[in-house]
Amino acid sequence: MLPTGHSGQGVGIGNNDAMRTVVLIGPPAAGKSTVGPLLAASVGASFVDVDEVGDSYYTASAQPLTSFEEKIECEGFVRAHRWWQPARVAAGLGVVRDHPGAIVAFGAGHSHFEDVSFFESIQSALAGCTVVLLLPDADTTRSLSILRVRCLGTKGHDWSLEGHDFLADWVASEQNHQLADFVAYSAYLTAEQYAEMIAARSG
Repeated sequence: MLPTGHSGQGVGIGNNDAMRTVVLIGPPAAGKSTVGPLLAASVGASFVDVDEVGDSYYTASAQPLTSFEEKIECEGFVRAHRWWQPARVAAGLGVVRDHPGAIVAFGAGHSHFEDVSFFESIQSALAGCTVVLLLPDADTTRSLSILRVRCLGTKGHDWSLEGHDFLADWVASEQNHQLADFVAYSAYLTAEQYAEMIAARSG
């Protein structure tokens, strides 16, 4: 059985007074940046992709993207990604703070962390949001297989780096399940149908 979501207060996107921030989380190629704009349009909200706007937050945390890239060159991706955890937290916290009522897409590394203290910071920040975990299928092995093919097709690699399978970590992430109010599976759905399903479950 999967862990339950973080909120016991219901998961509605909005009410008559204010729109509730919706945060889409999940592995790369799960559909966050595709479904997010469709969901935003359907509920009359703005869409914000942390991967697109994160640079200013990374810089403000004293870990700009250029430093992360230099760290990769010097020490490899595995060590650099762990070193970059404070920047990933800063971007997640900043976007949620600065875009209330938006549909927000988190990059895979912004909801799953190597060190639990960073995860707890994000968990606290998302307590007032509706968090939706996007995965292709309820079966972890099938989800991993689908996403590996998608990543190879769109990114040219499958997130297996330096002997570490990041994609497998993100697909099986217990942290993601702990954050999520519910999991939305996309198997056999078009992007439009997927957005409609998420909107209906969040309403």
